[in-house]
Amino acid sequence: MAPPRQRARPSEPPPADLLGSLPPPLLDAILARLDIRDAVRTSALSREWRRRWEALPCISLSFLDKRGATPTSTSVAVDRVLARYPGHISSFSFHCDKYSAARVADWLVALSTRGVRSINLQCSYYYYSITLHSSVFLCTHLVHLELNGCLMPPLPAGFTGFPVLEELKLYAAQFPENGESLLEEILGASPSLNTLNLSYLYIRDDGPQNEWVIGGPNIRNLTINSDKSYGWRITDLPRLDEATIDLGKYVSSGDFQGFIAGFAQVRKLILHTCYPLPPLANGHLMETLPCTFYNLKSLILSTHFCERPSILSTFCLLMNAPNLEVLEITIDRNFVDEIEANAENQNIQCTDDFCANLQVVKIKGIGWLPSEMCFIELVLSKAIVLRTMYLRLGYESSKSNEDALCELMTYRRGSPHAQVFFNGEIE
Repeated sequence: MAPPRQRARPSEPPPADLLGSLPPPLLDAILARLDIRDAVRTSALSREWRRRWEALPCISLSFLDKRGATPTSTSVAVDRVLARYPGHISSFSFHCDKYSAARVADWLVALSTRGVRSINLQCSYYYYSITLHSSVFLCTHLVHLELNGCLMPPLPAGFTGFPVLEELKLYAAQFPENGESLLEEILGASPSLNTLNLSYLYIRDDGPQNEWVIGGPNIRNLTINSDKSYGWRITDLPRLDEATIDLGKYVSSGDFQGFIAGFAQVRKLILHTCYPLPPLANGHLMETLPCTFYNLKSLILSTHFCERPSILSTFCLLMNAPNLEVLEITIDRNFVDEIEANAENQNIQCTDDFCANLQVVKIKGIGWLPSEMCFIELVLSKAIVLRTMYLRLGYESSKSNEDALCELMTYRRGSPHAQVFFNGEIE
């Protein structure tokens, strides 16, 4: 008996034909979402796909932390893509090292004519830094610019500004002599800037330093980190909403009262003041402020309660933030180990409306030192609408948890609805 005849299966079109049947705009959208290497690999699908990726209206080049890629191979890949692709490049990200540093200048020149909207250059600045080509300042379509460990070049003669730049992040960027004026010119020529991050800027000059002047009509989010005693001056920031400030030596050497007053309009302030703050000629540092933070809703502090100047700084901020709702404090135990704590803040005179709108308090790194306990007691008694207080111990404590909890239970609470959570558990 003859075996049954098998039904012939219809031939299936190759995958490339199935993809090729899609509308061109949909194909472009698919390819544009691929990593550039994968987009180039589609050239192997068929003859029709050999140069398909080159017809995309826009591509993104990202070469940050490519596993298995050598410095030479990534540089060659960028060169080949820029040579073959004639269209716009939406974003360019690259981790620079000593092998690729020589090519970055040519890439920036090419990007300046490709309508690039985002540049992110990460340089291994601990070992090697590159001097940017001034053509980076001619990329007038930039919306995002992030530079890490780069040497900043002078502004080119044809610099007209960054009309649509919204985000500028400079990490460990090195500026030439009188670099403060260069930064001021960049900010002044970036009217759309809303996010500015300046972390550990450095000027290659041993002479006297001028002030870093920071201002912008539309800046909403500002971060300043510095371990140098440069001068900082805040000018016009009418729309500032959130600020993160960590200024090491400047806190103890500059006009910190005048500086912090430049942030009077913020809604959220993150401030690191873990430094020995010496007294000023007219009293202790930040015993008074020339402004009131009426808009401040959230305050995050990294500080300690060991010296009177630091204690006064904390109270001064709280007394000048009448509408504060959320307070978070991280206690720096390094200072606690070196300085004998005291309860001097008991003598600070607080008004009846001190912490009147405070609803949430979080304190971490507590050692149950007298000054810390006095602060907790005062806040509990004054915060009449407080809902929750979270307390978390640090790595050392001056008393047992049982003794500390017994003392905590004796504190008067201004709010009948306040709950206190100790190390995650309700007290």
